[in-house]
Parts: sequence; C-alpha cells; structure tokens
Amino acid sequence: MTYSNDEILARLDGAFKSITVEDLGDSILAPEKFNQFIRAMQARTVILPEARFIEMTSHVTEIDRVGFTGRVLTVGNNPDGTQKVLEETEFSKPIFATNKLVAKEMQAVTAIRDRALRRNIERGGFEDTLVDLFGEAAGRDLEEWAIFANTNNTADPLLSLTDGWIVKAKNKVYGAGTDKDFDPNADDFPENVLKALLDALPKEFLVNRAEWRFYVPYEIEDGYRDLLKKRGTALGDRAQTEGGGLMYKGIPVVYCPMLERASEDVGRVAMLQHPDNMVWGVFHEVTIEREREAKARRTDFVLTIEADCHYEDENGAVVALIDREKPAV
Repeated sequence: MTYSNDEILARLDGAFKSITVEDLGDSILAPEKFNQFIRAMQARTVILPEARFIEMTSHVTEIDRVGFTGRVLTVGNNPDGTQKVLEETEFSKPIFATNKLVAKEMQAVTAIRDRALRRNIERGGFEDTLVDLFGEAAGRDLEEWAIFANTNNTADPLLSLTDGWIVKAKNKVYGAGTDKDFDPNADDFPENVLKALLDALPKEFLVNRAEWRFYVPYEIEDGYRDLLKKRGTALGDRAQTEGGGLMYKGIPVVYCPMLERASEDVGRVAMLQHPDNMVWGVFHEVTIEREREAKARRTDFVLTIEADCHYEDENGAVVALIDREKPAV
C-alpha cells in the first residue's frame, strides 16, 4: 500500500496522540512510552543499563547515603555481669551525606523524509519506531555526556553543562609525569592500569568483586588479551580465540565503546566502578515535537530531555587518566 502525503500526516498525528499526554503539555511522553524511551536509551550502551537509573519527578532529586565508620560493637555487660548502659558519648554515630541530581535541559533535532516515513508506516508499529529512534540515539549521547561532562570544557557546550563521572570520581591515577602511578610504555601495560585502579580503590568498598567493573577502551581490553596470550596458558588461549569475558583479580573487564570518544583534553581513560554507585536520572516530562517541512518532503522531530548524573558515593570510584600528569598538590 502506498500512502499519500496527507495520509502520512494523518498517521503522524495519530502516532503522536498515542504516545503523548496532551493534557500535561505539548508532546510530553505518556508514562508507558517514557519507560520504553528509557529502555531504548539503554539498548545500545554499556554503562547506562548497569548503572542505577532514577526517574526524576522534580528537577532536583537527592541521593542520600548513610554509613558508619569505625567500630560499632562494644561489650554488653559490665565486669560484674550486670548489663552495661552506654553513655551518649559511646553511641555509634552514622555519617550522613547527600548528592543531588539537578536536571539539565538538552535537545536533539532530526529529520525523516517522506520515503522513509512510508516504509516505517507500512511495517507497522510506527509509534514504537519513533520512541525507539530517539531513545537509542539519545542514550548514546547521554552516556558520553555522563562520562565526559566537564564544566571547564570550553569547546563543547553539551559537555560543559555539568561534571560527569570522570570529574566527580574522588580517586584518580595517572600515567604521565615523574610521579605517575603506572607506565603506559611498560611491558605490563595495560595490566598495570588495572592494578593501579584496584590499588587506588578504598578497600572498604570492595565487598563483592563480581559486582565491580573495569570499564575500558578497546586498546586496554585488546592489550590485556594479548598479555594473557603471551603467558602460554589455557586461559590466555581462550582470551585470544574465544573473545569471551575477561577478569582481573575477580573483577570483570568490560569494553565500553563510549570511552573511544575521549577528547584530547581528557586523553585515554579507564575506570573502576560499582555500577550501582553510578547514578543517572531523567526528568519524567520528556517531549517529542514534530514540525512539517512540506517543501522539503520531510518532517522534523525535536526531542527535549532533562537529565543529570552523579555518584551515590564518589569516594568509591576510581578513574585512570592514562595520558595526564598528577596535579600538583
């Protein structure tokens, strides 16, 4: 079946009515479509599906944490056997801290020509196609933003909106300078990067190693496979021939394509993270609006999204800046 331009526009109108909630504002995604949009954002990314997602019902959302430092247990009885009554000075005092997600507005504009619209409409499920189209594209960019955002970045307006996971990580190791933590030119590179990352992590956070991740670019993942191969073991053979998952001291080594987008300002980057400690949020009122360009035989779509990223506890995150020197104290 061939659709005329009028029929295409009618189908577009019907699609938007089914995915938006008009009484909440122009083109705001309906709750079920918002959930689909978030799933689509995670579909082609590595970190976002594993990190903790928060649906932000306000533009500022707090991430609270509470914990104890030092010893909390003491004796329950006095030397004579009577029950001990603790003084207030002996109480174990929890440490409270709060980080915040503060939604930053971002938008994207894309165009679909009539010929492509016809093909999508003929296949059916056009409403889902619209949501997935934007979700997948926005997810890739949001993962880049969450990793590399830096308010000191003067060259990229998007990345300058906030500080991302690299900047906010409390612990950093460096591969350049006289005081470097590892040597990128050494024979044991990139295994020495993984060791430096693990050494820099405060060990009170290292409870279940399998829950942690080394997020690395291709160079490190591939180089680590080659190092294992040189050792002439069955593990090294499997790492070279099967392409399965890698581990370093019980922690998965995960290739993250988004780390290939590192700019010259940042250089090469690897991270040791607990995904549940990495928090990202999207304000629930995501909008998709359309604008018809009849002379060009195309329809423009405008996505507006408000999001932010942070850690629950930045003290439990480590980043390796392979090409950077340790800042002077």
